[in-house]
Amino acid sequence: MMSVADFQSIYAYNWQVLRDYAAALSKLPETELTKNREATHESLKNIFHHILSVHDGWLNVTVQRASADPVVREMDFDEVRSMDVLRDYMEKIIKKEEGFFVTLSDRDLGRPVQPEWKTRPHALRDALLQVTFEQAHHLGELIALFWQMDVEPPEMTWIDVGLAMKGDPGPS
Repeated sequence: MMSVADFQSIYAYNWQVLRDYAAALSKLPETELTKNREATHESLKNIFHHILSVHDGWLNVTVQRASADPVVREMDFDEVRSMDVLRDYMEKIIKKEEGFFVTLSDRDLGRPVQPEWKTRPHALRDALLQVTFEQAHHLGELIALFWQMDVEPPEMTWIDVGLAMKGDPGPS
């Protein structure tokens, strides 16, 4: 069974990858960032916004009872026109999640949490995994879209990101 320490490692990785992808997306021209690419949430920006909404919805709104930024959370994806807004939202989400992990115990992982969009509660450990897996799924989508644009996406592999976080540029 996974421990809080395991989840802390996973989320440190999640946050680093979010920051790396936010930086890469911020380098794109707005027309490329907001172009409808017929993907799950149409544009690169909207897919990234969705990833942030998943973090905020599960771990802040549901678990901690308050969004990291209720104004941005309530905005329609297309209302947010810049990555600057999303980067600020992301940092608020990460800060709130970091604070949550400080108080978390292994016993808490079995605690039921009930998101408003689900019909029944689920264990907190499952919510933590859901956010992680959904982030990974949508990052895969962003990677494919970067490749279609002939742009190299940021690193996202567990081993290489982990090495970089320790100051070791690799190669792995």
